[in-house]
Amino acid sequence: MSVPGAANMPELDLRDLAAPEPLLRALEAADALAPGACVSVLTPLLPYPLLAVLVERGLEADAEALPEGGARVRIGRPRA
Repeated sequence: MSVPGAANMPELDLRDLAAPEPLLRALEAADALAPGACVSVLTPLLPYPLLAVLVERGLEADAEALPEGGARVRIGRPRA
């Protein structure tokens, strides 16, 4: 899945937080997105529970493992 506007999105580094903070903060950032907006979050690992919740909320998301550890998750809210 491709998140539109990925080239210019802000990035939130959540890798140093203890669970469940990365999940909660990523959801807060996703909930705050306006239609057509996106955000990138860095997490300590591939966040399968986060991805499932984002899809349930109608958001677009994709994730990639990072070579140095953790993952980058791109989250977008579709335009209305």
